[in-house]
Amino acid sequence: LRVASRRELLEEFRSSKHPLPMEELRRQARRIENGLDSKLVQFGRLDGGVGESASGGGGATLEAGLLANSAPAAGVQREIEQMLMELEEVNEQMSRHVSNGCSGSAAATMHVLQRHREILHDFMQEFNKTKANLKSADERQQLLSSVRQDICDHQRASTRATDMLLRERNAIHSSDRLATEVLGQAEAAKQALNSQRTVLGGVGSKLEQLSSVAPLVNALIGAIQRRKRRDKMILGVLIGCCVSFLILFS
Repeated sequence: LRVASRRELLEEFRSSKHPLPMEELRRQARRIENGLDSKLVQFGRLDGGVGESASGGGGATLEAGLLANSAPAAGVQREIEQMLMELEEVNEQMSRHVSNGCSGSAAATMHVLQRHREILHDFMQEFNKTKANLKSADERQQLLSSVRQDICDHQRASTRATDMLLRERNAIHSSDRLATEVLGQAEAAKQALNSQRTVLGGVGSKLEQLSSVAPLVNALIGAIQRRKRRDKMILGVLIGCCVSFLILFS
């Protein structure tokens, strides 16, 4: 509402055919200067908070950047710019008074006008300095935020790469365990085959021994059969002789 009333006042004495008296302009200038002084103090506190936060570390710098970009800071900046424009307009009105000779003592009026111009110049310098500091803090905050984001991205990429390497390592360990198990099974199968080979070798040697003994057994069996035939023949001859003797003696 104060900004709107000041704007309406400016438009009123800009469009007025009869300019305001010098004393009224001086009162308006002092009122605007007082308002500017309080607003610049408020604006300077933002700058001071930024400086203290910037010396406190990265997190404080981020908070300072958010403070510099906050809505209250932007509102204070707009109000100061509007009040500077109003004070400049009032100074121009007083300058026209002096040039038109509408005031009393020209020397005193020029001195007052020069003083108001110096105050306006000081206010503008202080405002521009504070605004530049806030802008620098905002740029620093954006740079730090970008660097912090790059660091976070790099850490996430490193974490993903580490996780991938860990998964590959676990897969390699699993493959190694499976290969070890397969080799163990192959070794066990080899030992079983060697045992079977030993058993089969023993069976083969026994079969060879049996095959070497078989001719002797066959010969013995043949000899026994021949002896049995011979005993049968002798027994038959003996029985025949006995029968013959019985027949002869009977």
